[in-house]
Amino acid sequence: MNKFEPNAYSHLWFKFFHIGIAETRTAREIDFVCACAPLPRFRKVIDLCCGMGRHARHLFNRGYFVTGVDRDGVAIARARELSGGPNYIQADVRDYQLDACAYDLVIMMSQSFGYFDASTNCDVLRRLGASVREGGRVVLDLWNPEFFSAHQGERDLELPDAMVRERKRVEDGRLFVHLDYPDGGYDDFDWELFGREQIISLADSMELDLIIACTDFDRAVGPDPSNPRIQFVLERRAA
Repeated sequence: MNKFEPNAYSHLWFKFFHIGIAETRTAREIDFVCACAPLPRFRKVIDLCCGMGRHARHLFNRGYFVTGVDRDGVAIARARELSGGPNYIQADVRDYQLDACAYDLVIMMSQSFGYFDASTNCDVLRRLGASVREGGRVVLDLWNPEFFSAHQGERDLELPDAMVRERKRVEDGRLFVHLDYPDGGYDDFDWELFGREQIISLADSMELDLIIACTDFDRAVGPDPSNPRIQFVLERRAA
């Protein structure tokens, strides 16, 4: 892994955290996306930072036209092996040129938004918003700042194949996570954290409205400090 590249996922992260995700979890996440962007109104979808295509292929199987984009060539190659349905593109979201009003729906799942500095994150969200048509939607699955403010420090993660040591802290509005793997390898990640009011303010400056803020992929349950993940659904305003 190139340690000079921020938030680049190593093969060890994929081995311990990505492979083997329960189908029930994926189904719940996909049910949420489909409920927030039902067919036929939201047929054309782009899944940014799609990884191995876990969400892209399930959305395709439910009748959506899906493009998946990820900067990791190994992940994109694996996505293509697993499913021939979606169109997969290897590209960095910071550089990838999204056509204006080209999509009905943009999704960034599994805390894939917030990796960069504040200016770059703002630019990424602006381009996401511009890429959906009027009434189009953006689904963001993020880390919950309230949860992590109360859950810092070290712990051992008991995974099916090994024990991974995790150390996390919140500083200046960012979450920093260090993972030590059993073979001596490690990963470092950090994210800009966004609460509900921050998202509302940011979205408003981009002609986007927050229409759903929830947790646990349940539209009826508002953001909860006891849950590490929050979901926001934004809608592009009519001109």
